[in-house]
Amino acid sequence: MDLRSRGEAALFAGDLLHSPLQIAHPDVTSCFCEDPARAAESRLRLLADAADRGALVLPAHFHHRGAARITRTGGGFTVSGWAAHSPQQPMR
Repeated sequence: MDLRSRGEAALFAGDLLHSPLQIAHPDVTSCFCEDPARAAESRLRLLADAADRGALVLPAHFHHRGAARITRTGGGFTVSGWAAHSPQQPMR
């Protein structure tokens, strides 16, 4: 799912991401992935879209993290910053 507001974009990851490790290694699956190959492809598409558009990724399963700003690094992805849940807390 995609949200756009005031020139910004955010992507809701839902069940695509269960661990921050999956950002650096989208091919890593969890026991919740019924079709590991398709889950990895979906993660890769989400991360590529977020990095290419500068969209925040809102993972549902990362404990107390907020939204991730994703960037491309070599052949993969990394978190370049976290946007806190509270609008009063700046991105780290």
